[in-house]
Amino acid sequence: MTLAYISVPDAYGVVESGVFRSKVLDVHNLPFLLHLQLKTILYLSNQSPPKAVTDFLDTNKIKLIHLGVGVWKSETSWKPISEDLIKDALEIVLDVTNHPILVMCSGDIHTTGTVVGCLRRLQQWSLTPILEEYRRYAKSKAQYANEQFMELFDEDLVTLPEHLPEWFIDQRRMMVFDDLGRSVKLEEEEAEFAEQMRREQASELGAQLQGVMFTQGETTNEAQAIAETEKPKVVLTTSADTPGYRKYYYSSSSPLTTEPRAYKRKIIGKV
Repeated sequence: MTLAYISVPDAYGVVESGVFRSKVLDVHNLPFLLHLQLKTILYLSNQSPPKAVTDFLDTNKIKLIHLGVGVWKSETSWKPISEDLIKDALEIVLDVTNHPILVMCSGDIHTTGTVVGCLRRLQQWSLTPILEEYRRYAKSKAQYANEQFMELFDEDLVTLPEHLPEWFIDQRRMMVFDDLGRSVKLEEEEAEFAEQMRREQASELGAQLQGVMFTQGETTNEAQAIAETEKPKVVLTTSADTPGYRKYYYSSSSPLTTEPRAYKRKIIGKV
């Protein structure tokens, strides 16, 4: 029994369930494709694939989408790839009717890595793991322009197809739940903060009112003490000790303190 020789394509990897990536295929890689049971191959380079590869695809009824023929080059000087190419590639990759799909390009351009990086942007990956994945496949041929393109890529350019893969739907659903959870948590934190502020304000107000009441109490006590001090004291004596004129001119509020005068004697009589 003879075992078939199987050669894995260069830079081969699994992007997501039903989505694979590699460099351009060689004749030795064709038997490996049978194990993937591919339905579509998305070719991003502007060069034509080898005839042996196209014949193999035709024989096994694998659809070849040569996307890099028309929209490969960008009109902007600093952009290494056309945004239309990335947009169309992502819409093809996200259409589950094309799965299982293999995305490939020539090794010198790393267009596949840029497409995968922009796909990660749609999956809400942070920039650090996106660049780490790109450099892991690109190795020493990584290009800064490609990394900058992935960082500045406008996600709104992509129109999501009608039939999305389950892994993409699940990830979007989890992001919605995470956002909802963060929103609820934020509302709870805001409510807790508002309650804490209300308690602090109530405590400060209570302290102020207590201080005012204490001050008013001190003021009242001081006024009462002063009034008691300034209030004339009435010293009652016996009738034998009280002069006659003071008996008649005695006031309930205070006694007379002026010296006796003659006209009082005329009015009152002989004392």
